[in-house]
Amino acid sequence: MGRIIVLYGPSASGKSEIQRQLTNPGFPRIITATTRPPRPHEKDGVHYLFLDKESFQEKMARGELIEWTEYNGEWYGTLRSSIEEAIAGPADANIILDLAGVLALKERYKEHIAAIYIGANLPSLARRLAERGGDDAETASRLQKAREQELTEAYMQPADAVIWNNDGVDFEDTLKRIREVIASFRGRGAQ
Repeated sequence: MGRIIVLYGPSASGKSEIQRQLTNPGFPRIITATTRPPRPHEKDGVHYLFLDKESFQEKMARGELIEWTEYNGEWYGTLRSSIEEAIAGPADANIILDLAGVLALKERYKEHIAAIYIGANLPSLARRLAERGGDDAETASRLQKAREQELTEAYMQPADAVIWNNDGVDFEDTLKRIREVIASFRGRGAQ
């Protein structure tokens, strides 16, 4: 049976790049669903499962989504079937979620879920968000959310491991520590 490794933490902490580096055929990424339109380079079933809002809401009503959230007027969620297929499979899998998603998965599938909080200090987050470009108000909002919620002990509490990915830390060292944590999960049950 597979275990699901959940990465969570503030915007610009490095979760997506960490996931990209870790994902391989023996450690696949669970594809989540969204109602937002695909970006030019994105493919349905590869980057997301792209659904229209009506289909997404029907899946919510039928209990086909284990967790969901609305962000900037679009829905994002995880299909129950994706989680159950990963658990039934031979290999561990990975997914990026927010805290609500971590809690929903742990509530229903606790023995199969290991959560890793990926954090970074405010100066690191601010620099990375600025590098991404984008709207100043959205950047300020993300930093405020990090400061008030995502960098708090309460937010980190559900994590089975906490890894800091601050500027100045060699990214290869961060990846090595995460791989060691994942290996330790394989050697024992998730907490």
